Amino acid sequence: MKVYVTAAVAVMLFLSGCIFIQNVEREGFKEGDLTPPLPYSFYMVEKPIATHLLPIYYKYEARWELSPLYKNYMGAIRLQINNTGNTDIFIYGFAIKIDGVEQSMMLHGGKKIFPGESKVFFLSFRCPGEGNHTYMIGAYAMAGRGGRWYDHGLEYLEGEWNMSVNGYQSGGYKLHKNYYTYFDKINKLVNTNDVEVVEKTREITEEYGSSYNVGKICAIFDWVYSNIKYVNESDDEWNTPSYALHHGGDCEEFAMLIAAMITAAGGNARVYITHNHAFAAVYIGKDVSILKNVDSYYSANLSYAFFEDEFGYWLVADPLMSPYLGGLPVGGIVKGGSGKYYRWSIMTNDLYSIDVMRD
Repeated sequence: MKVYVTAAVAVMLFLSGCIFIQNVEREGFKEGDLTPPLPYSFYMVEKPIATHLLPIYYKYEARWELSPLYKNYMGAIRLQINNTGNTDIFIYGFAIKIDGVEQSMMLHGGKKIFPGESKVFFLSFRCPGEGNHTYMIGAYAMAGRGGRWYDHGLEYLEGEWNMSVNGYQSGGYKLHKNYYTYFDKINKLVNTNDVEVVEKTREITEEYGSSYNVGKICAIFDWVYSNIKYVNESDDEWNTPSYALHHGGDCEEFAMLIAAMITAAGGNARVYITHNHAFAAVYIGKDVSILKNVDSYYSANLSYAFFEDEFGYWLVADPLMSPYLGGLPVGGIVKGGSGKYYRWSIMTNDLYSIDVMRD
């Protein structure tokens, strides 16, 4: 329930003839308000048995986007494969060659792609050192006709592309929680009971059952990433999530729409605001081990950016920067380290954290 009360009373101090007004913070989430997502079991289609003795011709087109790349962390490629031939295709793994050095990733099963159909996959890989590199992408594929399959194994796409791997940077910010100007504006615009938002959320997440779980938060992020149009609004007017469903928007609309959908699905979210950007973060509980379940959803080994506070962890959700849930936001930088969880910050002096309250 939204409550507009002050957590800190405005105090006026008269010093040297000047008036100073203390920043006012609204009362946001309490411990009992928060619901972490449950794990969800994800299954891929079992790999077919290759019974066709002669090769079966297949044809596909691929397009992809890379996540921000930092040395010693995991990079990710969101790969969309379109079956442009007249035979079925079954994809069961990927490989990448960076400067001629191969890394491969086998899936636990795979995805079948019928003629004229497209499917999305994620390829994760260990980033090389800072600087510019060349890479090639390959897929483990089978081709099928009439229920019989031929295994082509690993075949690389024609061509070689360039990637840039970032080094570490330094930076920090001052965090402001539920600053009244942003809190009031966002919570007025985000109606978590909006019929259109609730219905679209149900449509996106219904295949993941009735409970609030990892499948639902990932599906919401992926849908916004793929379906909401970015519109650069010069007047910087903020619009409601239901407006964004029809017309798109810029970073504020993306952040508020994700927060509204996560809340409608049964969870909790925040909107974070920098000097020139806004993005959402999703509450995932007091244990980051749930992120292994996000890995399972994407069938990839990913690196994640999250905030930590007295309630637990908040996973970044910024589709304007990362192709997967939990990637770095716009303005995010990595400060050092290696592994699965970024040591990171944001290039801004002030970061405003706004709880999106349930109506």
